[in-house]
Amino acid sequence: MNILAYVLSGLSLISMIIASLTKGERMGKILFFVFCANFLTATSYLLNGQGINGAAACYLGALQSLINYFFDSKNKPIPKWLICIYAVAIIVLNLWVSGGVTWLGMLVIVASLVFVLCIGQENGAKYRIWTVVNMILWCTYDVLSGAYNGLIVHFPLLISSIIGMIIHDR
Repeated sequence: MNILAYVLSGLSLISMIIASLTKGERMGKILFFVFCANFLTATSYLLNGQGINGAAACYLGALQSLINYFFDSKNKPIPKWLICIYAVAIIVLNLWVSGGVTWLGMLVIVASLVFVLCIGQENGAKYRIWTVVNMILWCTYDVLSGAYNGLIVHFPLLISSIIGMIIHDR
C-alpha cells in the first residue's frame, strides 16, 4: 500500500502543478485540478497509514473545491454563509478525527482554514499567494506527522506556486 500511496501523491502533484501554473482569470479550471489533487492526497494519506487528520481535511477540501467549482461555473460568488459552514466543518471534523485538541490537529485546522481562502479567490493570482502560505503549513504537518509521502505533493507545489507567481503575476 505504501507504493500506491506514493503513486497517488505523484498524480496529485501533477494535478496541483497544473492548478498552480494555470493563469486563471476565473477559478473553474483551477478548482477542478484542486479537487482532483485533494482527493488523491487524502487517499494517499490513508494508504500510508499516517496522517488521518490530513486525510480527513483533504477529503473535506475536495468537497469544498467541488462546491466552489459549481458556483464558479454559474458565475456566482461564494456565499459568506457557505464559507462559515466550511470553517465550522473543518474545526469539527478535525477535533473529531484527532480525538480532541492536539498540536497536530490545530496545525491541520489552520492549514485547512487557509485552504478555504485559497479556493475562495476570484482569480489565479490571489489563489497562488494563499497557496504558498498553505503549502508551508502542510509541509510542516507532513514532517511532524511522519506522512512524508505528502511532501511529494506539498513541497514541489510550494515551488510551482512561486514559479506560477513569477510567470503570471509579476
